Amino acid sequence: MKRFQGILIIVLCLILLVGCKQSETVQAEQPKATETTAPEIGEDEILIDPVGSPESVPAVPEPTPPETTQKPEAVQTQEAFAAETPAPVELPQTYVASDGVYTIAWMSDPQHYSKKFPETYYAMTGFLRDHREEMNLAYIINTGDLVHNTDLDSEWDVADRAQAMIDEIPNGVLAGNHDVLDPIGYKTFCARFGEKRYQNKPWYGGSYENNRGHYDLLTIGETDYLFVYMGFAPSQKGIDWVRDVFKQYPDRVGVLCLHDYYTKTQTLSEDGKRWHDQVVRKTPNLFMVLCGHKYGAYCFPESFDDDGDGKDDRTVYQMLFNYQASLRDGGGGYLRLMQINEAEGTMHNLTYSPVFEDFNRFDDPANREEYYPFDEKNEEFVLPLPWKIKH
Repeated sequence: MKRFQGILIIVLCLILLVGCKQSETVQAEQPKATETTAPEIGEDEILIDPVGSPESVPAVPEPTPPETTQKPEAVQTQEAFAAETPAPVELPQTYVASDGVYTIAWMSDPQHYSKKFPETYYAMTGFLRDHREEMNLAYIINTGDLVHNTDLDSEWDVADRAQAMIDEIPNGVLAGNHDVLDPIGYKTFCARFGEKRYQNKPWYGGSYENNRGHYDLLTIGETDYLFVYMGFAPSQKGIDWVRDVFKQYPDRVGVLCLHDYYTKTQTLSEDGKRWHDQVVRKTPNLFMVLCGHKYGAYCFPESFDDDGDGKDDRTVYQMLFNYQASLRDGGGGYLRLMQINEAEGTMHNLTYSPVFEDFNRFDDPANREEYYPFDEKNEEFVLPLPWKIKH
């Protein structure tokens, strides 16, 4: 009997020991609370300007040229812009163009779509293709940074497929700094988006060094346009080429498309200063400068006395448009749609996302973040056309 009781005690002890071990195993397999709250995008992928948010750093920092002090007469504050811009008019908030109105679309810095959100890039160009007639879409501009990592074919494949959707619509592209990072340089950009891709297009005017720069010629409505492009970090030879193209077509309405023109403080960058002093100031048929690179959306009108009689002869709208840092979706697919009404002499600037089917991202306070200050007045506004219509 005592022997039986001893065996029973040993068995009970073994059962208790096994139960304890199983409890420890189950407890060890439970995930830590902090692991379930990790963001979908890591801190090194937060797509924002690090100013005002030290812990947030872009995945690949952009090489920013030293900032220069802009000449006093070239400085345009938001207050000055508001004073020169007509009071907002009650226009329908729609991408559908009314009779007699045509649209010029503009996108910039789709690099994070190519890197992480390809469906957004496809939605943007697919929207432009599919709604071309409704918008009376005449032309599409892309001011660069088609990819984020110039050495990744996967990103170039996304950009290639997205831009291919609009290959049959008049359009132009240029190279941003992320498209030409060392050691690749312009090699891949020229292979994918070089002169060969566009040379047979009826709107394509000519190329500089295999599409490092190029120009397009279109007559839209009653206006003969000249769109001139030059990629990131131009040589003096490249700037001279651009200036000569504008001189070659003095009777056309000129639009200069660049990647880098303004800094994040809304003054001219080092290259922007070169463009301003050598081309913008000295080109009587230049009326708009469009750029991306830095974050935000702004428009700074500046007037010039071209004939030296002491009176301003020409106004140039210098615009920046780049949503890549807004929140964590690479920019939300927002496009700038410039609806031009020649009969009324106005340009209605709209900001629209076919992804969210939404106008003006920052009119919703929930979308405004401290590190990305934004004034929604720069998302929709009406400007008088700075050029004369032929009729």
